[in-house]
Amino acid sequence: MYKCGRCNAEMSDGALCSVCSRHFDFPCSGITEAGYRKLGDRKASWRCPSCKAGSSPQVTPKVSAPNVEQLYKELQLITKKLAPLTTLVEDVKTIRSDIDGLMASVENAHASIKDFNDSVNVQSSRLKLVEERMEIIPDLEKKLSDLQEETNQREQWLRANNLEIKGVPQKQGENLLDIVVKIGSEINYPVTKTSINYVARVPSRDTSTPKPIIVSFINRYMKEDFIAAARSLNKPLTPENINLHGTMRIYINDHLTVANKQLLLKTKEAARQYDFQFVWVKHCKILVRKNTTSHIIKIRSAIDLKKIM
Repeated sequence: MYKCGRCNAEMSDGALCSVCSRHFDFPCSGITEAGYRKLGDRKASWRCPSCKAGSSPQVTPKVSAPNVEQLYKELQLITKKLAPLTTLVEDVKTIRSDIDGLMASVENAHASIKDFNDSVNVQSSRLKLVEERMEIIPDLEKKLSDLQEETNQREQWLRANNLEIKGVPQKQGENLLDIVVKIGSEINYPVTKTSINYVARVPSRDTSTPKPIIVSFINRYMKEDFIAAARSLNKPLTPENINLHGTMRIYINDHLTVANKQLLLKTKEAARQYDFQFVWVKHCKILVRKNTTSHIIKIRSAIDLKKIM
């Protein structure tokens, strides 16, 4: 037995990632069981969605230029001292020595300025390189966003036959197939075990409520009809309706990806903020509507939220 590297559910079979060496059940792996089997020897190089799916500009240190103005002032002072040279020969020698030293300082200053200019040129070249790389960041960000959206759409497509049931009490030795059959009977949409591909509980961040039940039908149309029947029920569905103890309401919805669940929460928050009356999910698509007479807006990504702001 293994534990799924994504949902942590126990499983006896699944896909093994060649990079992170984790096992994944097929609903979480991004590949169908049949597709994985067909890989043959290529299974050894299969990668999970996470494994399929960084430069700051250097701060140029500011180098202070030599104080040329101060140097010039010193030259003026020396010039004044040279005025009485005609009568002070010995002083001339001393002053000449001072001038030689000053010239050496000037030469050193020129050398320092040259070194500074060279350093500025090097930093300018580096800055230009950084700016060139910064220019491609928006394009890379868009490509990453497109790739994430494509991955999410692919993952949601893999869940097209699935629905999620919340609010069903959990107990030892429960028969999830029988529970689904009883729910189908209660919502006037009878189902048989042969119409269900698999059914399982999955972990949830909210430990105060029962783990949700994921039901995978053999085709998308049965799933859609099952959800439609549940939503058309003229009374709340509770555990007592299926001979279980509990008073909390049972909810039946599309099995959305983690990304789409987060997008749905953001959509509901934006809808409340901008007075949109309706937010719902149909065929795994998030839809909003301001009122009964306005047009329907489809929310595919966070960018689409601008349409309701």
